[in-house]
Amino acid sequence: MPLNVNNLTQAYFQILEGKIPTNIALQPIIDLTNSTILGYEALARWSSFSPMEIISLAYHYKGLERLESLIVEAILKSWHRIPGLLFINVHPSIVNPDLWSIFRGRNVVLEITEVETIHWEGVLRLRNMGFPLAIDDLGTGYATFDTLLQLRPEYLKLDKVLTQSIHVKARNSLLTAMVDHARRLGSKVIAEGIETKEQWQAAQESGCHFGQGYFLGKPQLFKRNRAIMRNDEQENEEGALNGQVV
Repeated sequence: MPLNVNNLTQAYFQILEGKIPTNIALQPIIDLTNSTILGYEALARWSSFSPMEIISLAYHYKGLERLESLIVEAILKSWHRIPGLLFINVHPSIVNPDLWSIFRGRNVVLEITEVETIHWEGVLRLRNMGFPLAIDDLGTGYATFDTLLQLRPEYLKLDKVLTQSIHVKARNSLLTAMVDHARRLGSKVIAEGIETKEQWQAAQESGCHFGQGYFLGKPQLFKRNRAIMRNDEQENEEGALNGQVV
């Protein structure tokens, strides 16, 4: 049965109070040249509640900063046991460098979402602290070339809307041009939303460096046993190599 607005709002405030735990799911980011794992994106999960709906309520009630701190706390419980890079979403309108300083010098990439609301002072402080940056949703019109020139992020993540129509000739030509531009900036391109073998192959042919999506690996709640995490890596690599959903 779908939750009504009152129940969802109640759940949101219970999350802020810690009565509903904040969990972290990890989705692998795969090297498209050799099917090895570059790292994982950390995704917040709250029981059966939709992450997008919870985040929308945080916007509405101006609770994004508190919600972000809860996510950081959840990541801190396990991040040091995660192999490879860890990509963590940062909302650019409320960037708080003090919150993220604990990850300084670690294998952490801060992923800037919704670039149209970017808080330049905070983001530039993160850059000056030495954090690698990723720009999300490239291809939606928000991440302008001026933004890319100023930040020169290490990674550019192509929006899944572009990736999932990659087989269309016009979109494929646009993607190839964007990949070429990224190379000139010194950035690596991650194609998001890869859900089929055809999309995977097209992303490879277009020159994308890395891929992310259900075809390559679904988000899974973090498993405390590091050996299990290594097994997950092997499964994801085999899935990408064999063209299987894992």
